[in-house]
Formats: sequence, C-alpha cells, structure tokens
Amino acid sequence: MDKSAFNAKMRDMCSYTIQDKADIQNEKTRHPYCVLLQAMDILSDKAAGTFKWEERFLPKATLYLFDSQKFFSCLQRVSLAEIQTPADIKAKEKVEEAKDKEFYADEQDSFDIMEEINSYQEVAFKTAPKSVILSKFLETGNYKDEELGETNPISVEDLGKMSVSKSSPLETETLAVIYEKQGKLAQAIDVYEKLIVKNPEKSSTFAIRISELKMKLENNK
Repeated sequence: MDKSAFNAKMRDMCSYTIQDKADIQNEKTRHPYCVLLQAMDILSDKAAGTFKWEERFLPKATLYLFDSQKFFSCLQRVSLAEIQTPADIKAKEKVEEAKDKEFYADEQDSFDIMEEINSYQEVAFKTAPKSVILSKFLETGNYKDEELGETNPISVEDLGKMSVSKSSPLETETLAVIYEKQGKLAQAIDVYEKLIVKNPEKSSTFAIRISELKMKLENNK
C-alpha cells in the first residue's frame, strides 16, 4: 500500500474492497504496532468477512484503540465487500491464510523466563563428575564434539588449563568467580572487564563487581 492509498483510507475508514483488505494485512504484518493499521485491519476484516473476526481478533485490536467510540461508530458503518473477480477470490484466500497464522501464533504458549531460570543449575566443580564438568565446559565455550576430534582426545585437565589461559577466549562469569575464590583479584577484574564488552546487558552488574574487587584489592596492599 503506497502513501496515497493509505491517506485515502484514513479519510474514509468505512469502505474496503477485498484487495484493500489484502494490502492492509500485508502492511500490518510489516508494522504490527501501528495503531491505525490495527484499526484498519479489524474494519477491513468485517468488510472481507474474515472467519470469526469478532471473537478471534477484535479483543486484541481494542488494546490499540485511541478513540474507541469513534472506532465502533465506524465499525457499524462498514459493509461487506463484494467478491467480483478471480483476483478477489485469490486475495480472500491469502487473507484467510494470513489471519489463521496470526491467530494460532498468538495462541501458542508464551516463553516462561522464570521457568527457564529456575531450571538452570550451575555445575559444582568440587563434586560433579568429570563428564559433567566436561559437558558444561563445551557448552560454555560453544565447542562441538567433532571439533575436538576422536583421534586426539583432550583430557579434562588440559581443558581446565585452556579455560584459565590468558590467551583463551573463554572468559566467563564462572571463571571470574573462581579467580575471586582463589584470591586472584586482578585476574578476576580483568575477566569482568572483558565480560562487559561481551555482555553489555549485564555491564552494570559487572561494573559493581569490578568496583568492589578494586576496593578489596586496594585494602589488601
């Protein structure tokens, strides 16, 4: 839908053809948070006779309304669009397919972040079997089994040395904590500073930890 067509619809939001509905559906897919498109989408749903539009899409669309009285007044004046050509039939089929995808996508169970957090368990390096430590190391470092190779296996001890090597790219929060517990505060600070670059979303947390460790390091002098 070009700018002129969109402006024309804004001047007359009560009249839609089947092709108008298809164009609006495409634009709403591209711009799902546009208030005007959300309103036009429901108005054109009524005009196109979209399957169960009132119970499937109207409740969600009302969340976007800035003037509900004006919207429902306009909705009452919308009439059913006529299907006149084979192109209209094809457009109607595509609209129904798009609306089904939209509806069933909203019906899927949402991702539960708290469940994901609670299911996570940090590996206890003192008590966990070597196989578990190795698996966790590979997961943290984004290694794949085939990268290690079957003809030249690497021992857990060697992997441990790799994880604490200054040249290793595997700076992790766990490694920083290990350094702290070992009293290697400067190394822990260095890891946290690298983690800030890698994980900017946690920069405030790491910055606080760096400040605390620097104070502790200064007091130990």
